[in-house]
Order: sequence, then structure tokens, then C-alpha cells
Amino acid sequence: MNYVMTLATFIKVKFGTQERLSKSLQLHAKTVNKWYNNDPKKLFMFAREIAKYSDTSTEEVVQMIEDRCDDVRYLKSE
Repeated sequence: MNYVMTLATFIKVKFGTQERLSKSLQLHAKTVNKWYNNDPKKLFMFAREIAKYSDTSTEEVVQMIEDRCDDVRYLKSE
């Protein structure tokens, strides 16, 4: 069985918290949280850095961001 990791799980496993990911990307502490909840497509700007810091392929990071974008679109449409 293939398990697809969500972006939330990925951040928790690789960075511990969204705040730590923000700091890794040299962003304000709450930036990743705001983007994750409201506008995850902004994370695409940092996909390479996220992949590098987490020892994960850029393709995997991009897929997780795309999946989160779909989730947010669905949640906002209700």
C-alpha cells in the first residue's frame, strides 16, 4: 500500500512545527501558518528550499503543496 504524506504531516516530521519551517525559510514566524491555512500556493516559491532542507525531492514537495491547494479550495467552496 502506498501512503501519501500530507503537507501537515510532512512539516511535522521534517521541521517539527510550521514556525520552525518559517524560520528555516527566513520568514516571519507565522507566515507558513497563514499560507498553509489561506493561500498554500505561496509555498511554491520556496519548494526548492523546503526540499533541500528536508532531504525530499522537489517533486514530492510540489505534489504536497498542490494537494493542500486542492484541500483549501474545497474548504472555501463550502
